[in-house]
Amino acid sequence: MATQRRNETAAIRVLILDDGLVQREGIARVVEDTRAMTVAGMAATPAEALAILQERPIDLALVDLVLGDQRSGVEVGREMRRVRPELNVIIYTKQKGMVLAAEILWERKTGGQPRLQGYVLTENIFSSRHLESIYDSILRTGYYVDPEVLEWHYRLSAFEPLTPREEECALLVADGRSNREIAGRMVLSRRRVENLVGALYDKFHIPGDPRNPARRVLLAEAIHMLYGLRRPGRKLTVLLVDDNPDDLRRMRELLNQDGRFDVIGEATSGRQGIELARSKRPDLALVDVRMDGMDGFETTASITAEQPHTRVILISVKESRVYAEEARRVGAVAFLPKSELTANAVYELGVP
Repeated sequence: MATQRRNETAAIRVLILDDGLVQREGIARVVEDTRAMTVAGMAATPAEALAILQERPIDLALVDLVLGDQRSGVEVGREMRRVRPELNVIIYTKQKGMVLAAEILWERKTGGQPRLQGYVLTENIFSSRHLESIYDSILRTGYYVDPEVLEWHYRLSAFEPLTPREEECALLVADGRSNREIAGRMVLSRRRVENLVGALYDKFHIPGDPRNPARRVLLAEAIHMLYGLRRPGRKLTVLLVDDNPDDLRRMRELLNQDGRFDVIGEATSGRQGIELARSKRPDLALVDVRMDGMDGFETTASITAEQPHTRVILISVKESRVYAEEARRVGAVAFLPKSELTANAVYELGVP
């Protein structure tokens, strides 16, 4: 799936297709609150949405799964992409299902069926910062599946441990390797690798048509969640950098009460944060923007230059588009106002 690049100087033009007036207008407010996006069109019917696509440029379409004329949002989204192949389409719905995820991402090139790029639960689209991060994820990887769908699916499934060979193969699948590349790395025949991948589909309970290549995407995401960084015993190591002791304490308590994190260091200055990042090599650093002496931007630039594996989230009591733009410039994965700092937000941004 090809990586795209966002034009940082131009607003992302969004079309919303939803037959519910209240929900449509609510999502429009979320879009406008991102400041990086603008509502270029709103439609209550597929016909209205297609007409808008014909008359003006659109970068992203947000489409409700269930539309009033009984047409599926997936079907309409594909029709929209036939009109505008460069369009990114996100389906939002209250429904959770791996079969639905596989269908949304399924591309049939011979049948002229374009795939769609995103599957988001409706409740999770009502955050402007989260919506922007979803779009960035699509540009970076080509797709987005709401993590809560995967978590819901595996809460209902008994997960069978992998053999050492299956684990080795799983990690290569999660790394985006093809069966041919896996065969070369593992010194196995292609047929043996196909059998291993087939066993992974079974053990990870990936449903859907075996011909659907989107199942491979879901398998990779499941491996990341259940057997990679998210497996039991493998916590995300975190460094906290903030010159406010009360904020340090609050962040430490927030993350330590969540079993996915291990806070391995705390720094009260930028220079101390750089030294701790150098010695402890954390997976993730939360760095306050405004600190005495070396500020968070300079600190982040140094950490990301010396420790490229460490992901940095810049934080501040102030919400600022300027801060968000500067955060990206110095190599941070995101900027978060402290009011939006939750364990789930930190984890989603902290996992590669």
